[in-house]
Amino acid sequence: MNHKTVSRNDPCPCGSGKKYKQCCQSRESANSPAAKARLLENVPELFKKAYTTFTEGDATKAEELYLEILAINPKHIDSLHNIGVIALSSHRPQMAIEYLRKAVKLNPSAIFFHHLAIAYSNVHQQDEAVACLYKSIELNPAYAEGYNDLGLAMRATHRYNEAIEFFSKAISIAPNNDTFIGNLACCYNDIGDDKLAIEWFSKAIAINPNLPTHHQNLLLALSYSDAQFPIHYLKAAHDFDKALQKQTTPYQNWLCSPVTCDSPLRIGLVSGDFYNHPVGHFLESFLTHLNHNNIQAVAYTSNYFQHDDLTARIKPHFHQWHDISSLNNKQAAAKVHEDGIHILIDLSGHSANNRLALFAYKPAPIQLSWLGFFASTGLSCMDYFVSDTLSSPPETLSHFTEKVWLLPETRLCFSAPAAHVTQEVSPLPALRNGYITFGCFQVFSKINDDVLSLWIKILQHTPHSKILFKNHQIKDEKVKLSFLRSFKKHNISLERIILEEGGSRSNYLSAYAQVDFMLDTFPYPGGTTTCEALWMGVPTLTLTGNTLLKKQGQSILTTTGLENWVADSEDQYLEKAISMTNDISYLASLRHRLRAQTQNSPLMNAPRFAHHFENMLYEMWRQYIDIAK
Repeated sequence: MNHKTVSRNDPCPCGSGKKYKQCCQSRESANSPAAKARLLENVPELFKKAYTTFTEGDATKAEELYLEILAINPKHIDSLHNIGVIALSSHRPQMAIEYLRKAVKLNPSAIFFHHLAIAYSNVHQQDEAVACLYKSIELNPAYAEGYNDLGLAMRATHRYNEAIEFFSKAISIAPNNDTFIGNLACCYNDIGDDKLAIEWFSKAIAINPNLPTHHQNLLLALSYSDAQFPIHYLKAAHDFDKALQKQTTPYQNWLCSPVTCDSPLRIGLVSGDFYNHPVGHFLESFLTHLNHNNIQAVAYTSNYFQHDDLTARIKPHFHQWHDISSLNNKQAAAKVHEDGIHILIDLSGHSANNRLALFAYKPAPIQLSWLGFFASTGLSCMDYFVSDTLSSPPETLSHFTEKVWLLPETRLCFSAPAAHVTQEVSPLPALRNGYITFGCFQVFSKINDDVLSLWIKILQHTPHSKILFKNHQIKDEKVKLSFLRSFKKHNISLERIILEEGGSRSNYLSAYAQVDFMLDTFPYPGGTTTCEALWMGVPTLTLTGNTLLKKQGQSILTTTGLENWVADSEDQYLEKAISMTNDISYLASLRHRLRAQTQNSPLMNAPRFAHHFENMLYEMWRQYIDIAK
């Protein structure tokens, strides 16, 4: 059978109605080996253009060019990898996984596996992430970044000794890498070795004095130490402030609208903890009761990956919600400035995921620190630190570089646990056990030698008692065994020491059913754990001191009518512990009424707290306007 020859200007045989040259002939030509060869010749130039575009900061255009390359050559390894990196940087981890898996299949390199591990980590697939990291160091035993990220993975799962080994290996390969050194210091801080933590943080600062994170981690470690606070702490805070001042140019004028009945006060809240985190637990009920006719609350979240049910509950109470996690400090400060914020509030201090460095640009005319930290920020750009009259008596005000604003009752407003995690108050365990069970649900870094020594004396004076420890550090076998040795060498039977690994918030709350009363740590007492214990009907014995941090337990207990659970000295702490142990009827009665007593106290009176807080904000603004005149 003879086939009719179709000329270029004839109707296309496919029936499209177009001329052959405009339809199938053009497609056949584009798919011809010669056409494909010409396209492949363009790939190197396209790749060079894409790479240059990406390095110049236009990731969107670079991604388009890489996709154009992959349309020509779907197995172009570097384009697959680079699109994966772009997707990672723009918070699209699933897309990153898709492209990076293709890249490692074609080229199983250490760096490709490393980036794939980061993508898996971002979607909480930790096992896959760790497997990729092990593959990266198998492919390149001298790949320091792989060892560092394995250390991070071990630390995230509370395997601190393994983390220390990996960080140490990374440092042995790259001894001047301040990031690796800082990560090792964080591990020592986690396990309560303040001396080594301070030593390694100081080394990181010596190498890179311009990185805020190193200064802030050092400040956190210094705040734990009686020997370092407040003189050494404030000196380190001053050094941090000087380092920030060298890198920033503060705003001198602001875009705030006048505050009138029709134009409320715009308040910015900066935090990485707008989720089920202690900050979130103290923020939720307060936000619920803010007068939104007077206050427009604007959220600036610095933690893109942490969103949960608490986030969903508090988000509607903000007038606006902004994610600044992908912005640098200058860009984030510009965003705050453009938003016309009157008062900018730091909720983190020097704790994790903070963005204190953006405050150095002074993007709002009034800036204050509240809630998430228990010491001065040390920043000259921070106008106020919010406390209360009990937590900050006159003799402690010199501990702050900020002006301390004192709320009338409490600096904290605890939110009742959500219905799906809370538990009913249980009967006193001693009634069924026949002995007292003490409890401590705080991290081991708070349980220093002085604390342990005092608790051992309590156990020796109450020979039938037991003590329950519950935290995530117990997952690390070496940390656990080292901790148990402290009791064994003082002839305390290990049968009296109950160790439970940390779990969900619901799991923590249910564990209070095993405890008659809590023993607080010092000089770093509990905050959230103390409030949760009160909610569960369990009082806490605390030791007060002469700093805001040391007075935290005293403030919570006094606010809830439990002044008799506050000791002024270690001797009195011991006496009170023994005395409470011998009064089972009092403990049982207190347990029965304590939740209601706490709910009715200023600690949980959110409408009253919100009223005090609003008054404070408006008075700060009034004073600012008076001075500006």
